[in-house]
Amino acid sequence: MPDIKSIADLVGEELNGVCFVMDYVEFHFNGPVLRALSDPRISTASGVAKFPESGSRDELCKLIGLTVTRVEVREEDAIRLEFSDGASLTVPLDQEHRAGPEAAHFISGSGHGLGMSIW
Repeated sequence: MPDIKSIADLVGEELNGVCFVMDYVEFHFNGPVLRALSDPRISTASGVAKFPESGSRDELCKLIGLTVTRVEVREEDAIRLEFSDGASLTVPLDQEHRAGPEAAHFISGSGHGLGMSIW
């Protein structure tokens, strides 16, 4: 298993699970976790689904088993992950979309202990 130290290290990793918690969504990568505290969006060839709108959970779950091909973090704007099938996942970081003081967490799952990034 690769040593994931930052969110950028997710390139080449497979999404193993999507977990819907009471008021946020977690994306699991066999150890590392991206926690979306602001409502994530998924863009596919068929359109854009915004969590928690109808059908968005199914669209987010379709990412399970796909590999991350690109990671982009634009501070105060968004985290964007692109996947092997062309879909993209966006976690908004801007003040307008936050439900509280934080928009996202990344827990590295590094082999040298856990690390956490907060936006």
